[in-house]
Amino acid sequence: MTRRRGLYILVLSVLAVSLGCARLPENSVSPGSSPDLSFCYAGFPAEPWESVHKIEATIRGGVFSTLLGVTRGDPSERRLHSILLTPEGFILFEAELRDGKIRTLKALTPFDSPAFTRGLMEDVTLIFLCPQGKPASWRIKGDGTRTCLWESPDGSRTEVKGSMELGWQILRRDNQGGVTREVSLNGPFVQGLASHLELRAFQPAAYELRMTLLQTGP
Repeated sequence: MTRRRGLYILVLSVLAVSLGCARLPENSVSPGSSPDLSFCYAGFPAEPWESVHKIEATIRGGVFSTLLGVTRGDPSERRLHSILLTPEGFILFEAELRDGKIRTLKALTPFDSPAFTRGLMEDVTLIFLCPQGKPASWRIKGDGTRTCLWESPDGSRTEVKGSMELGWQILRRDNQGGVTREVSLNGPFVQGLASHLELRAFQPAAYELRMTLLQTGP
């Protein structure tokens, strides 16, 4: 009886140590439930805004340039107005996204190609507008980090993860799972806009944008 009692105590001790060393599980939420998903949109502005950014662009091959970017947006209408200027204030490019269509208002060489217009407005949309629709899945880690995943009909995916304290990361994947865009949003956040952000593009052309928020307003 004494030996059995000693073995019982030993087993309990091992279990206690094992449980004490176990990792905290992630809190997963199934798509069928209806929690507060506001954290999925926390990294994006919720109200109409206008912002001015300093943009440092590095293109594959080592080409570097500094520009100013003015962006006006209305999240409820999914409307964007984007302007690129020289540091002296001369407009090089201007376009808008309205009703799902892109319209070029001004474009000087080398910013006058349809591919550039489409790519720039897609980047601006990825940075400033939350993905459309409801996330296909989401989870909350033990450290408070949130992850939300959207899936598009064409098989591409957009993943948003992070927190207001740690910053946010946006990943855009193609229908093969390859990362085409990676965006880092870092605070402090002003009117829902990150003070510092980086966009790295991998496909079809490689480039990097580092943007610093200079001014924002309604």
